[in-house]
Formats: sequence, structure tokens, C-alpha cells
Amino acid sequence: MVAALFLSRGSAAVSDWEAGRIGVGRWRGLGSGGGGVAAEEVLVVRASHGWEVHCHGGAAAAAAVLDDLVHLGAECRPAAAWNAGGAPTVAAEAIALLADIDAPRPARILGRQLAGLLDGELTGIAALVSQGDGVAAAERADRLRRASRVGLRLAEPWRVVVTGAVNVGKSSLVNALAGHARSLVSPLPGTTRDVIETHLVLAGWSVVLVDTAGLREAGDQASGATERAGIARAMAATGAADLVIRVEATGTEPPPHDGLVVWSKADLKVINQPVPDEVLVTSSRTGAGLGALVAAVMAKLVPEADEPGLLDGAVPFLPRHLEALNRVMAGEPFDGGRRLQ
Repeated sequence: MVAALFLSRGSAAVSDWEAGRIGVGRWRGLGSGGGGVAAEEVLVVRASHGWEVHCHGGAAAAAAVLDDLVHLGAECRPAAAWNAGGAPTVAAEAIALLADIDAPRPARILGRQLAGLLDGELTGIAALVSQGDGVAAAERADRLRRASRVGLRLAEPWRVVVTGAVNVGKSSLVNALAGHARSLVSPLPGTTRDVIETHLVLAGWSVVLVDTAGLREAGDQASGATERAGIARAMAATGAADLVIRVEATGTEPPPHDGLVVWSKADLKVINQPVPDEVLVTSSRTGAGLGALVAAVMAKLVPEADEPGLLDGAVPFLPRHLEALNRVMAGEPFDGGRRLQ
């Protein structure tokens, strides 16, 4: 079926490819009659379980390739159905979860588990336990548990809430990080009245950036019921955040804060005082300080990324994997890593 639609640049017949071979060529779509595309550049892999076709990004190109295959008799199934009827394997679970991934760093982590790194690590730990080397087994198990904090969040974006007083530059900062005008910006205080979420990728990780209504100082009354409701939603969003960025006017004494403190609009005011160590200085207009802010955000959200090799190897990404690790550490038999019962 793939051989009928794929014209490889190589000389060997596609039907004779051995497992593991990769080729680049043209996808000869069936045209308007079959719903396909004409002469699309694709990469094809002869996998042990069948074929993989990698096309250009975007839903339309992938849908066209699927339409061609279905037209020739293929059955379209969700990834979760590939392992139907059998005990779940790490590979099948990784494939299913990859469909929900929209950032490169989580995708790379899952790809390594699909290639067998988690299976192999559990097998190695089981061998150490059976040999009586509990110290080495415990060290490797501890590494897996540390990595699992990130692994269990691979398909769930980190939530970063931007908060601060009215008209302090929160929306401008969100727009600058997003690269487009997601939030309305106005010199009038209280313009943002609701919680506005922006999905983006920062340093390779999926992040939801949340712009919130400006907070009023004690005694400063909100302009109406709508703004008061927006402030209430802002407070609720802050409580549910993985990280809070507190935006302050440049030169303001930073309040006690567990997240990050940003001095905004640095291009509009000369800083004639030492900048506190815990404060980041940014300008949404010039872009100054935004790179340092992104680095600080990710250091707070994913400190594990700075530990050499921690996320480059085996990473448990489901609670069941940690349960299997606990059973392995307790000395229960392990079947070589293909299945995690």
C-alpha cells in the first residue's frame, strides 16, 4: 500500500526494504478523486511493526496522506487502539501520549521512552536488586523518581500567571513573550477585566501564560462590578499557578514573593538605583530582558532540566510506571521490560 503511493529517491524497491530503513521521496497522492495530495515531499520509515510516513506539519497534509491510505483499504485507528487486547507497554503508552504533545522537549523525552530507555532502566534496576546491590538500585530508582516530576507533566502545560497593579505593563509583557498582541493594551487603568490565557512554547516547553486583571491598592476602589469580578478571577488564577510573575513599576521596592518579580517599562524610566538580586528588568517595547526572564521562568518550572542527563534518559511518565518501579525495588519479578503489568 505504501509502495503504491511512495516514490523513493533510492534505487531499492520500497517493498524490499528491511526494518529500520529510512527514505525520502515523493508521496504520489490519489488526487481529488481519492482526497489525496500530489507530489508531497515525505520521509518514510520501514519500522518493525509496519510503516511510518512523516509529512509536512499541519493537519491538512497529514489528513491527505491518511485519506490516500484509507482509500486503498487501510483502517484509521487512534494510537491508543494499537495495543488493544494486550497488557500496556511503555512504547504503546508513549505513542498514545505523543498525540497530545505540542512542544519539542516533552516530545523528545517521550521519543526516548518509545525507543526503550525506561524499559531498559527498569530491567537494569531489577537486575541490581536480584544481585543484592540495593545501594546502586536505590540510586537509580531515586533518579527515576526525580525525573518523574517532569514526566508526569509532559502533556500538561505549565501555568504561569502574570499579576500586578493596574496599568503596570502586564498585558504588554504577555504580548511581548507571545510575540503577538494577545491582550488589549491601553493607557487606561483596568483595561484587562478577565483572565486571558495564551498557549505558547518557551525554551522548548509548553506553557500557558495567563494575563490577569490589575490589582488595586488598599483603599483604591475598582471601577465597577466587572472589574471586581476580574480581580477575583485573577486571585483564583494565582492560586492555581505553577509560577506567578509579579510585575512592578520600575524602581518599586519588590514585595515578598515566591515567584518572580519584574520591573516593567524599563525603557521609560532611568534606573538610578541598584537593582535587587531577585528582580528582573524588562522592556516590552525594546525586548530588553525578555531572554533573561524566559530563562528564569524555566529555571523555576523545570529545574530538573539543569541536572546533567536527568531528562535525557529514562523518564517515567505515568503513575503506573512508578508503581512498577516500587514493585521492582521490592524484589518482584520483572519480565524484561516489554510489559509493565
